[in-house]
Amino acid sequence: MGTRDTALRHPRSSVIDPPPRPLSSGRPAPGLRARPWPQGIALAGVLALAAGLRFAALGHNSVWFDEAYVAGLAQAGWQDIVATLRLADAHPPLYYLLMKIWVHLAGTGEAAIRLPSACLSVLSVALTYALTRRFAPGPVGLLSAFLVGVAPFEIMVGQEARMYALLDVLVLATTLTLVLSVERGRRLGWGLYAVLAALMVYTQYLGAVVLVAHGIWVAGWERRHLRAWAGSMVAAVVLYTPWIPSFWYQTVHGNGWPWYRRGAGFLDLGDLFGLLAFGGSLFGMGSYFFPGTQGPAGTLAILLPFLVVLGWGIAALRSQPRTLGIIALPAVVPLVALSALSLAKLTFYPRWCSFVVPFYAVVLAQGMWTIASWDRRRRDLALALLTVGVLCYNVPVLARYYFDPGFRPYPWRAAAALVEHQIRPGDFILYVNTAAQISLSYYVRDPHPSLTLIPGEASFGAERTGGFTDAEAARLARQHPRVWLIATPPFTAEMQQRLLPTLMSAFRVAGQRTYPAIWIHLLEAKSPARP
Repeated sequence: MGTRDTALRHPRSSVIDPPPRPLSSGRPAPGLRARPWPQGIALAGVLALAAGLRFAALGHNSVWFDEAYVAGLAQAGWQDIVATLRLADAHPPLYYLLMKIWVHLAGTGEAAIRLPSACLSVLSVALTYALTRRFAPGPVGLLSAFLVGVAPFEIMVGQEARMYALLDVLVLATTLTLVLSVERGRRLGWGLYAVLAALMVYTQYLGAVVLVAHGIWVAGWERRHLRAWAGSMVAAVVLYTPWIPSFWYQTVHGNGWPWYRRGAGFLDLGDLFGLLAFGGSLFGMGSYFFPGTQGPAGTLAILLPFLVVLGWGIAALRSQPRTLGIIALPAVVPLVALSALSLAKLTFYPRWCSFVVPFYAVVLAQGMWTIASWDRRRRDLALALLTVGVLCYNVPVLARYYFDPGFRPYPWRAAAALVEHQIRPGDFILYVNTAAQISLSYYVRDPHPSLTLIPGEASFGAERTGGFTDAEAARLARQHPRVWLIATPPFTAEMQQRLLPTLMSAFRVAGQRTYPAIWIHLLEAKSPARP
């Protein structure tokens, strides 16, 4: 290949760090190569730290709607899971089917349903190291793994019963398998790549965009393997064929997507980058759940140190375009695609993009290594100081995540405890949104008569039966003297103006309690009840 980039074919080669020249004394210059790191021990320490951060207080936070939905659906039958996802959801089935197996073994407790994500998140740290070692010095690989291990964004994903941790692992695994297949050219490797590719798209549809990024890399720098890659994609499509009709049904009918279609516009890359850099939520930056309040200038000022270090990392890798491509494309192509789709007013939450964290960490680690290498005699000290600088951002976010009860919305455990303590036989529960019904039912297992009101485009109706009218409120008051109104977003001011006056025609407020993103009203029927 002449002078073309060969870093991926020679794992021990250094992208930016050639062997130090001997000093006049004949001894090597001081630095990491003169004192080799016990990398196995260091990696074990990084993995232990990552595991501790993910397993700590795994059941401390109450579940929110998405997790309660997973726990509920995982207890359904196999065919019911597939049918529900096809008819009323917007996700592929792999994670839910795996969780069905898991909850059968471990139950549906808060820590139990999150344990698979925690284990997968630790595996992502190991895979980050394995991928980075294909083209970078050992210290860069360890630093990349460390940055992923302590990344608040990854820890939050690793403590949530959702498919994102599984997606992170499969994105890294497919990328690593692609690199190994290109290096070795074995059919077994390309076959494994096809299987992993299919599993990735069976987990989350964003995985298909990652495969497009892989194809761009192969077409740009590994054209002689283009036929093998295309063959793997054909095999992956064959493996994915059973789900294609369901995917088409979801796409055509938009099941599960009504709120995504009324988005606020362009994907907020500033909030996303804040999550990637230090977990967000500082200085008015967006958090895992909510958008930030910083303007563009403030966001740029906060992120500037990370942008500078990333710039150095990119500059160091520019001489190795193949290496830069395999690291940058799996992150950049999905973000560009999501940004383009968001122009059509589709809403995309930054938390969906946690799979970008390892690729971000690799470039950041490369930048930190480049800056530290300006003075090879003090490289260890400089690298340590840069790492401490990153932790100065990460640690406050982690402290809030673990110890601040107001950091996370949707405290359904506390809300359920209040309801269970005060609810009486014969009380009726009126849920606003399916999310409220599913979340509260995770904790309140005793059956109570209920009705779920679903906000619609033009009306606020009850389970597709039309509007909730004064007559219906009066009938409800005659049958149930006490009604619990339990609401969660979206419950806009406009919705409240339509619903609450109707209910007040037959009820009065006997008590109310507000939690972050949860509203609870206890209503008592007026006496005499309205006809």
